Amino acid sequence: MRRVTSVAGYAVPVTSAGTAGSGRSAGAQRVLDAALELFSEHGFEGTSLQDIADRLGVTKAAVYYHFHTKDELLLALVEPAFDELLALADSGLQARRRGGLDVAGYVDYLLRHRRVAAYLTRDPTAMSRPGLVEKGTRMREQVEAMLLGGDGDDLGNLWGAATLQALAGALLAAPPDASEEWLREELTELGAHLRAGYRKAARRRGGSGTVQPQTGMKPDR
Repeated sequence: MRRVTSVAGYAVPVTSAGTAGSGRSAGAQRVLDAALELFSEHGFEGTSLQDIADRLGVTKAAVYYHFHTKDELLLALVEPAFDELLALADSGLQARRRGGLDVAGYVDYLLRHRRVAAYLTRDPTAMSRPGLVEKGTRMREQVEAMLLGGDGDDLGNLWGAATLQALAGALLAAPPDASEEWLREELTELGAHLRAGYRKAARRRGGSGTVQPQTGMKPDR
């Protein structure tokens, strides 16, 4: 079930862990929703299990019943979104091999998980927590490959990182009252322009995006 909550000026659906088939009890989902609200407001480091209990009006023991640590709670909060993105990246790479893929699927993903994406962008400390570093690195690499072709060279890594940052930043900068349809159109167009820029840069570099270690530049062709 989706619930709309206002956080940081946005009214967006809670889709992080409360999806169908997640196996979470109603009590655990309430803890996750409250945690995301507080993490978004005060950051991971600035939020305690007691704060979450106070927000819910329950005892700390009630929160501890579902999640023993903040790290366990954070992982449960973001893991469904991460797993969905990894599956999207895998299917996206297969689609590219059949003739190409635009950024629409990734944009739709960002919109579905807007609150989690906004929170993680604002609180990089969360991504450095145990259990998220390796998963986050793998996720970033696969999504960059999905968006730009999977070449894995220096140029692709540069443009892939820029594309991810640009789309996430644009989502954060969007007006609070922007409709989902407007956001989808603008973010998709932005992503298409960035992919076109990457292709142009790759052609200019002669099809090789690997920087030469001796000079930091690729040889002229």
